[in-house]
Amino acid sequence: MHHYTAFGLSIHSEISLPELAEGDPHFTADVYIRQGAINLPAMRPTTIYRRGIQAFFGQDEHALYLDWAGVASFRATAGSELLVSPATSDGNIISLFTVSEALGLLLFQRGHFLLHASSVAVGDEAWCFMGVPGAGKSTTAAAFIKAGCRLLSDDLTAITFNEPGNPVIIPAYPQLKIWENTVTGLHYNKSELEPVSEGVNKFSYQPREQFSARAVPLKKVFFLHKARNKPAIQPMNVAEVPGEMLRNFPLATELMTGDNLKRHFFQSLQCARSAELFRKRRPEGFDNLEKWVATSVREQLIAEQDVVKDSV
Repeated sequence: MHHYTAFGLSIHSEISLPELAEGDPHFTADVYIRQGAINLPAMRPTTIYRRGIQAFFGQDEHALYLDWAGVASFRATAGSELLVSPATSDGNIISLFTVSEALGLLLFQRGHFLLHASSVAVGDEAWCFMGVPGAGKSTTAAAFIKAGCRLLSDDLTAITFNEPGNPVIIPAYPQLKIWENTVTGLHYNKSELEPVSEGVNKFSYQPREQFSARAVPLKKVFFLHKARNKPAIQPMNVAEVPGEMLRNFPLATELMTGDNLKRHFFQSLQCARSAELFRKRRPEGFDNLEKWVATSVREQLIAEQDVVKDSV
């Protein structure tokens, strides 16, 4: 049995998941990941693709299911058990698919607000980056990390709400997948990165020693785009937020019905009450991206220092 921690959960797993942080075997498990046969219900195609393979989704009164042909099937039950039925002997591929949307099914069952987004800690705040594929989520996160910020999540961000109802991001695990052109453009040392089985042109940045499980208050959300005919940055109207958040839901859209849809709507508004939300045109070129990041980080740290001074 392997022992890990991710998204604030103690995970006991029968399969190896090297992306995750090591956990304490003496901790009571929040989640069990087991290997076994799965009888799939009726399945429907989704808009979820990984390694170019389309995911199929199904559900019954007891569980949620995902299936990637030739890779694996998954069954999530009660937010506490993930059953994995591999269709390949490649352990790295199985791990890649397990710690993505499959683990997301358990987080959804546990009531977390999920986004297809990358997030980092800028000072004492969590900043989140969303957008259509290719908008630059992971590249933007990589630029902030290079500027000294801490990684919180890669492409699956989990948000929960504290007692006053304010959103906090629960750190995922110490891995950020970045394209080769980002590695080159941001001058990452390729020798310190690991190739990712998701594609030959992707690499994995793994800040294990700097990674913290401490939840961080969500304070800024950026919806990234590349439209040159739109402002470089523009505050979002609260009325726009639920729709945009829904478009960035990372799991099967069939889940967004009834009470689940209502919950997602109100959780979106909870985020909007506590965080600033912007439409942000991604700066053209890596130099301009780094300049924006450096200015943003500096302004945030100065603002936090001023708050400390005022409180003394």
